[in-house]
Amino acid sequence: MKFRERIGAVLFCFGTVMATSKGYSQENGGLLSASVTNGTPVVPRSMFTQTWTFENTGTTTWTAGPNGYTLDMVGLDSLGAIPLDTNTAGGTYHFPRAAINSGKNVAPGGTASFSMDFIAPEAQGSYTDSFQLNGTNWFGPTVTVQVAVEPGGNTNVFDRSRTVSFANNYAAYYCPDGYFWTNGSDWSTVTPDTFTPVPSGAGVDGGVGDDCAHFVSYCIGSGPYVRGGGISIPSRASPTYGEPAATRIVVNCLLDPGYAVEVPSLKQLEPGDVIGWNWEGDTNINDLDHVTLYEGNNLIASHAISAEDVGPTYFQSSGYVWHLIHILDYPTLWTSRSGKQMTFSWTTNWVKYALYSAPNVNGPWTKITSTISKTGDTNKTTLTLPSTGSVYYRLEMP
Repeated sequence: MKFRERIGAVLFCFGTVMATSKGYSQENGGLLSASVTNGTPVVPRSMFTQTWTFENTGTTTWTAGPNGYTLDMVGLDSLGAIPLDTNTAGGTYHFPRAAINSGKNVAPGGTASFSMDFIAPEAQGSYTDSFQLNGTNWFGPTVTVQVAVEPGGNTNVFDRSRTVSFANNYAAYYCPDGYFWTNGSDWSTVTPDTFTPVPSGAGVDGGVGDDCAHFVSYCIGSGPYVRGGGISIPSRASPTYGEPAATRIVVNCLLDPGYAVEVPSLKQLEPGDVIGWNWEGDTNINDLDHVTLYEGNNLIASHAISAEDVGPTYFQSSGYVWHLIHILDYPTLWTSRSGKQMTFSWTTNWVKYALYSAPNVNGPWTKITSTISKTGDTNKTTLTLPSTGSVYYRLEMP
């Protein structure tokens, strides 16, 4: 049985003892490679994919799928981890999990690769996420993805990495202010910032739960104890942080102030955007029943229902209506590096966005004039980094 328990800010894993006597199966694995070397420099707000490849050195076949043998996050997320696999088990786990890439079982002696997307935060510094293999028990080495976010200047924009990290860390727990809305006018409370599990049955099978907007407020906002994406979300119902009503956080806190716009397609959302829901077929955006956080890769996190990395169908019922809310900021840069060659790509339907560079964080910023290829709404260009000195990149409107 897979098991994990978080106490305070520390995650403890149990059940790692492996039977080795004859007649017992043994779960074990050895790391062969990682696509992103620890310490790799990355641009603020850039997205990248880490792939770990392991050898099955045990005697047990690793089964494929997100409920089979997986590579699971250990501890807190600091890099906006976005799995490539949908959590089809719903509320049974609430942390980033990578399934075997090939979708095929791996026999002893075989190899398996596991991949996950990540978003570099805004702030300069070193960031690390840790993972371990998990089957019937936790086993094998703890592996990491660790990058050095280079200084890129204060862009003063929405930090999507911290938004997704908050959702990954708190989908199963009370928000750090210690409150959980149990209905539209009342809440339960615990000691703040203690990683207390959400109330039993919260939002599942008619159990308690009306905490969706409070959770999204924390994800995208600047709540006490743990900052999310950094948007200013007023606390309308003190002492709880943020906005407790689904309609009001979408309309009053995002659309009306100009922080966001409604878009027609899920493909136009980026990690950290928001989805509002109505389950009675009412198309009026002022009549929302629920609000969730979009994490990227068609994955969603929420409170009440407490869920992490589930697909949109998890919330879709007969007659549902959704409203896709894109928070306005610079598009996120995807980066990949090979020696001195750095490939940048970004997705936007807004043709005026351009890539700029500067020799230091204070500028001057100069528009990149290299050829940019365009496929659909994806832009891509490859640049040669200088042999000496520093160079900084960011997307800007002219």
